[in-house]
Amino acid sequence: MHLYNSLTKKLDKFQPFSDKKVLMYVCGITPYDTTHLGHAFTYIFFDIFVRYLSYRGHKVIYTQNVTDINDRDNDLLKRAKEQKIPWHDLASFWTKRFLGDMEKLNWRMPDNYLKASENIGKMIQIIQQLLKNKFAYEKSGNVFFDIKRFPDFGKLSRLKELEMLVIAKEFDEDTDNSLKKHKLDFTLWRGSDINQPKHIPSFESPFGKGRPGWHIECSAMAISSLGEQIDIHGGGQDLIYPHHEAEIAQSEGATLKKPFAKYWLHTGVVSYRKAKMSKSLGNLILVSDLLKTYSPNAIRWMILSHHYRESWEFTENKIKSAQDSINTIQKYVKKNQTSEVENEEAVKQFIKLMGNDLQVPDVLTYVLKLSKNGPKNTQAVLSILQILGFRLVLLS
Repeated sequence: MHLYNSLTKKLDKFQPFSDKKVLMYVCGITPYDTTHLGHAFTYIFFDIFVRYLSYRGHKVIYTQNVTDINDRDNDLLKRAKEQKIPWHDLASFWTKRFLGDMEKLNWRMPDNYLKASENIGKMIQIIQQLLKNKFAYEKSGNVFFDIKRFPDFGKLSRLKELEMLVIAKEFDEDTDNSLKKHKLDFTLWRGSDINQPKHIPSFESPFGKGRPGWHIECSAMAISSLGEQIDIHGGGQDLIYPHHEAEIAQSEGATLKKPFAKYWLHTGVVSYRKAKMSKSLGNLILVSDLLKTYSPNAIRWMILSHHYRESWEFTENKIKSAQDSINTIQKYVKKNQTSEVENEEAVKQFIKLMGNDLQVPDVLTYVLKLSKNGPKNTQAVLSILQILGFRLVLLS
């Protein structure tokens, strides 16, 4: 199998560190609102990737996080303040809603589903190691990563410093903080201010009261649950810089092992009305709303009809077409008896398509083609769709 690796910018042969297991980490949600199609696109893709690796005989250990706390006065904290409820209660509510929506799409829980707020001790340990290894520095109760101490900074995004500055400001990276040595140094620990608003939580640490940076949480949860070097790290394309760039620097700076992650896989952006889905623009397509009209299988089919690296725009015609495809499959299965004999050629073609950077859209096209060639392909159709996470009970 070959995968497009965002780190090398080419198709790399998949060879995990160990023959016995595949270690995978994917960046999760910030739980302050309901699940939209952009979320589903990323997590359904990695769901079928885990399923396919398991089908091919790999033991996969999969970790995903929940960003319920970080160093910014973020949307979660603002929303909790507006609604006058504890931030952790709001985070738990929306996390449960997210899991409920994804379960309806037949998404399987990762082996480790970790909350940032419950792993702060692990983050502190890595920060202390970074200080010891001279990759970080303390200033007035804050701890920053010194990017000039890490010559490889930028090896994932391959951005120039001015380009990084523009994106860092878009992510509220606090580039003009006078406590920093360099504008692009990023926060590992933000010390509490005496005038800090009451709705912002603080935690005890050797550096003083404060809260962890956004980037350090993923390094801490990946390393603590999977180990110092992992096979696959995933997330949306919009996380390549600064989040994933920072993860590489702080993880390798703490462990002194390279690479932190062997393969970096990034999903495209889902848009609606010509813009990336966002709450501020009011252009979200919610999974819960789609489920009122369309089947979970149809939503999964629409998502998987786009290659994981493709950025695409939702239209009503796309979900209607996906529902039509599912209906076609359902009619085919009901009409034809399932044979116990597997179509070996169909299996080979499936593996060939998946082996070329996971060409799932071509697999779906192939499944529809198989369904037009009589009962001999019924078992192959059902097997392939099961591997891709479609609920067979809806196809029988």
